[in-house]
Formats: sequence, structure tokens, C-alpha cells
Amino acid sequence: MENDSTAPFLLEGSRCGVLLLHGFTSTPQSVRYVGHRLHALSGATVMAPLLAGHGTTPEDFAQTGFRDWLKSAEDALEALSARCTTVCVAGLSLGGTIALNLSIRRGDLVDRVATINGSTGLYSPQQMKAFFDGCTGDFQPGIGSDIKNPGYKETCYDRIPNAVTQERYVLVTATGQMLPLLDKPLLILQSRTDHVVSPENGKRIEGAVASRSITFCWLENSYHVATLDNDRDLIVQELTNFLTAE
Repeated sequence: MENDSTAPFLLEGSRCGVLLLHGFTSTPQSVRYVGHRLHALSGATVMAPLLAGHGTTPEDFAQTGFRDWLKSAEDALEALSARCTTVCVAGLSLGGTIALNLSIRRGDLVDRVATINGSTGLYSPQQMKAFFDGCTGDFQPGIGSDIKNPGYKETCYDRIPNAVTQERYVLVTATGQMLPLLDKPLLILQSRTDHVVSPENGKRIEGAVASRSITFCWLENSYHVATLDNDRDLIVQELTNFLTAE
């Protein structure tokens, strides 16, 4: 449960399924602890795929785009739906964005959705300036391992191809514009301090969706990669409660 494997995983359990999605430049290592603990506590079937272009090299990553990442997640959603009668899609960072996206576009297969520091296109002025400044070369520095607890580290790329940064921008911005179409029960977990995704995104999601059932929880003791940080057990508990909530 505590290993650092970057491989995708499937934990067989009940007919309640959880699709757990990692973030941009990352791997299932970032959600492995939460996935295993959630499986142990709730008994749910938990699936964590590896998104296209991740877990190999930045050069491989550069050959992919948002359509590829969405397809990886959507294929996993269809496979999990074939095993389970109810499905919750949950994700960290870009995985949270994709969870929101799938809950809107593939609502026929999604019963609940949870986002952990998901991005919806709200960037700080400094981030947007860096977006344009970084367009002069092929790569820019990585953004991973924003973790408050010094004992944990995220396995992710140390360089980001500029081409995929633009793809990410399209995906998160478009998903943010689709939020009024989201009507599923929703859990929003948002770090109060986040150096990658503005915490304003959490409240933007809460205010924009059409969901009648929304649970919002601030994570007070974690940075962006909260699933590997001090609030990881709180995340497990909130997800477990969410799966059984009316």
C-alpha cells in the first residue's frame, strides 16, 4: 500500500466503483495511498489508470494531447462501469478536471463525482504570464511535488513540453465553461494553500454547477498534491462518506 509504484491498479471490491485519476505529468503513485485506503475502508472497487503520455518520458508526453488523456480516462470508466452498478469518478488536479468533464459528457456512466484541487481555468496573472514566457522553447520546468509534508514526494516529470501545456489549458478552460451542465452529487476537496492550482477553483466549481447535492471541504494542512500530504486520511474519510451519502 505504501509503495511508490507508478503502475495503474485495480482493487476488486463491491459493485460500487471508484475511478481515481492522477494529475498532469504525474502517475497513479500520487493516488495509490488514497486508493488502497479507500478500498480497505469502504470495500469499493477502485481503478486508477495511467493517462496517455504519462509514466514514461517528457518526449513521449509531448506526442499526446487532451483528447488522448480523456480517452484513457473514458476507456477506464467504461471498463469500471461494466463491473459495477454505481460509479464515482474522482481525481486530483487535472484528474479532478477530467472527473468533472466525464461527469458531464458521460453522465450515463457516472453517479457521483469528486474533485481534489481540480482546475477549471482560473489562473493567476503570474501563471498566465509564465504560460506565454515559456512558449519560446520546447520544455518548461516541472510543477510536481507541491507537498507540505517533507516526508513525501510525487513521482512526476521534471520537464513539461510546451505543447501539452497548451493542451491542458484548452481542457481545463473548456471544462470550466461546461460546469453549469453538471448535475451529479459532488464532493469538492480544496487545499487552502496551493501553489499549482488557485484555491479559487474550488469555490468556482461550487458556484457554477447545477448539482443539488454538494459537499465542500477545505484541506487546511496540505498543498496541491493533497493525496500524498498531511490531509490524505481526511480525503479517504470524506470519499468514504461521500460514497454512502444519500
